[in-house]
Amino acid sequence: MVGAGKNISYGLWQGAWDTADPMQRHKRMEMKAKTFLMPLAAMAFMMSCSQVTYETKNVLGQFREDPVTINWYGSKDEGLQSFSANVHVFSMNNRTDTHASLTSAYRMSVSSINHRILTRIDMDLDESIPFRSIVSDGEEAIAFNPATNEIGYRIPMDDSDLALRRIFGMETTMSRVNLSFIREEAMRLSLNISEDSVANIMVLHLPPGLLAQNDEMRIISSRVAFDMANETLLETELVMVREDETVVTSTAIPVYEDYDGVPIKIGMVTVIDSRAPGLIEDIDPDFPIFESPDDIPTISEAELAALRESGIVQDIPNMTFGDPADLSYVVTVFEVYQDIEINAVPESAFRLILK
Repeated sequence: MVGAGKNISYGLWQGAWDTADPMQRHKRMEMKAKTFLMPLAAMAFMMSCSQVTYETKNVLGQFREDPVTINWYGSKDEGLQSFSANVHVFSMNNRTDTHASLTSAYRMSVSSINHRILTRIDMDLDESIPFRSIVSDGEEAIAFNPATNEIGYRIPMDDSDLALRRIFGMETTMSRVNLSFIREEAMRLSLNISEDSVANIMVLHLPPGLLAQNDEMRIISSRVAFDMANETLLETELVMVREDETVVTSTAIPVYEDYDGVPIKIGMVTVIDSRAPGLIEDIDPDFPIFESPDDIPTISEAELAALRESGIVQDIPNMTFGDPADLSYVVTVFEVYQDIEINAVPESAFRLILK
């Protein structure tokens, strides 16, 4: 798995659908629901700059076959009440991959109803997988069959970060943020806030005690950064330590598109950097190390055929780049939104969680 902890969403479940066994998929769906459906508020945020955001937007563009489309239903004066989009998730591991690959696809719907932020995920799976949709209010997740509304299972969720959820609403993750409200709530909770008036950046430092914890991970620091000029979420950073002392840093950069003067989220790039505490011993020091495919020497097809026939060489299906004694790696996850609809999600989409 790329990251760890119940609150690192977007990218934690990239291998959730790699098995043909429906029961295994259901088990993984239950596990991933606990991570994906936690609000973005449970992540921490870090300082960034406009150049980084600009470059990130260009990076997401390479995964799009068509330009992003945004449809806003009703008057913009009513604000953002619901958000839905088709999401394609691509990921790449710097130690094993030469390019990013599609790992999952789903329809995401988020709505604010009666001061509750509700989330629904409809996975792009074969209909033979019955419980391929999940709906959650942050306290409970329900996996169900979207064709019949039959409930497969209910999943209790960690609600230890409810105080943060009151600060970060749906708009914080999808559009413009209410910085005044965030400042007031942060001060009420005695959170550490720093502002850079020159760079127009506000950073909110979140104490680990306010975040939902995980048995396998210990949170050591977290930050949330906002762009005060554009009133948007800028970047997130969450630093954790595994039981084996591996340090995992998850950094997420949301990407926005201007829609008639309103910033609308069109995707996100998340980098999960896992740093091993040391090197593995007893590794052959003469073992060749290739940092990238460009470092691998090339030979002609005829030479390769001759070597194969002699049994001197063999194919390596899963090449690992870098020092084999170092278990560190970096995974980059690209979330690409398409067919975005604002204020178009009916309340009936969340009927199971509203009962």
